Amino acid sequence: MLDIDEIPSQHTESTVPCFIAGLVGGLSGLAVGHPFVKVRLQAQKPSTKYKGTLDCFISTVRQEKIFGLYKGMASPAAGVAVVNALVFGSFDWLIKLQEKHRKHTNNVIGSSGATGVLQPSLLQIMAAGMGAGVITSFVTCPMELAKVQLQNQTISTPTMKGPIDCLTQIYKRRGIRGCFTGMAPTVIRELSFGPYFVTYECISRVSGGGRDITGPKVIFAGGIAGMIAWCSTYPADVIKTRIQANPGEYKSMIDCARQCYKSEGINIMFRGLFPTLLRAFPSNAATFVAYTWTMKVLTEDTRALGQSTAAAII
Repeated sequence: MLDIDEIPSQHTESTVPCFIAGLVGGLSGLAVGHPFVKVRLQAQKPSTKYKGTLDCFISTVRQEKIFGLYKGMASPAAGVAVVNALVFGSFDWLIKLQEKHRKHTNNVIGSSGATGVLQPSLLQIMAAGMGAGVITSFVTCPMELAKVQLQNQTISTPTMKGPIDCLTQIYKRRGIRGCFTGMAPTVIRELSFGPYFVTYECISRVSGGGRDITGPKVIFAGGIAGMIAWCSTYPADVIKTRIQANPGEYKSMIDCARQCYKSEGINIMFRGLFPTLLRAFPSNAATFVAYTWTMKVLTEDTRALGQSTAAAII
């Protein structure tokens, strides 16, 4: 029987598997969530021929088959993959950083307790999630600025060829600061990764499987985590989009919120939340299913490689 000091860690020391698993999870989430975005955008066009979202979905499948729902998915794929890899990789790194600090503190104060793998507290998970969000915002802010600007340009006389060209033009006109227009609300929105990971962890612990839950439990935990995350900071996303769509129109994030409230009332802060939540559940469920599966494959391969190497040495 192993002593607690001899119990092997379930987590690999390297953060690389988390980056890879996050990338796979991001692509899976996009594959599931993209049809929801496409249908919503098509149904909301002023000149739309559809009666509603459901009619748009049925008509698209009938006319273009299932592949019609995935038109335009290639463009955001790379960005989504990188962002998710950064989120999960940063989260894992920050969790390990806190664990190292806790072990160091225990050694300094002369702790004689067990040195096995300790389960991170919900506070540590919240801090790591929020920290991962802040790190990710440095990528998502310019990426989404380009997306908003490209969506707003007129189709008849487009002035920007793509995201890179868009950011290049912004940089020439307003410098590096211009490329990070809307950074403050972006950071606030990305803090939602704190509640995101905490919600997933809480459901995992309540279900009795800890971090090793599988199947329907992962789907449920991931889906609910995505919905809670969006609910926690949705108004910040609305403000971010307004600021990025109209650079220079608002003095600050507070000024934008004030003007939006004056002209359109409090409801503007939650406009579009319902369809966002409808997409959030399946998209984030798919993300976590793919992430946990990829992590399991990568860690098992690493463990098998380590065992075979040890056997060869012996």
